[in-house]
Amino acid sequence: MKKSVILGCFISLSLSLACSPRLEKMSLPADLELVNQGSEQDSVCISCSHQVVVFHDFDKSSFFVFSSKFRWAEFREEFPEVGFLFYFSGEDRNKLVHELKELDFPFPAFHDPDFRFYHANQLDTVTAKYDVLHSFHLKEGNPIKRAEIGMGQQFIEELELVLEKK
Repeated sequence: MKKSVILGCFISLSLSLACSPRLEKMSLPADLELVNQGSEQDSVCISCSHQVVVFHDFDKSSFFVFSSKFRWAEFREEFPEVGFLFYFSGEDRNKLVHELKELDFPFPAFHDPDFRFYHANQLDTVTAKYDVLHSFHLKEGNPIKRAEIGMGQQFIEELELVLEKK
């Protein structure tokens, strides 16, 4: 009986720790090549207090989630205080540049052919439906929750809620 109570407590503690947001700051490599930069002023905000960080492996998945159907230009305009950071991992830089331009994607993005962001943040240990796409809300560099970038209205509500908690 005692052993089962102890085992139950251990399992509960393990599950709660596994499901809670990471406490350590995310590593945000800024020395990678920046692509899709419209002008000198079109930069990424590494120091913004609130950020949405997205990782995408474009060798294994399409760029569909970065199309205008997902309202990226609207997010950029409605939430100028949010730093949107995109890390695209994949071999072909020219393919990345071409696809983002074709989609009229409104943000600059980092080309990360060596998966530095993915490995530095141990994304292989993060439970996700798709291993090729990860997105997070960060506050002062710390992940506070996953970002539902594919769910337009839900994502807007998340942004509003997270920004309220300043």
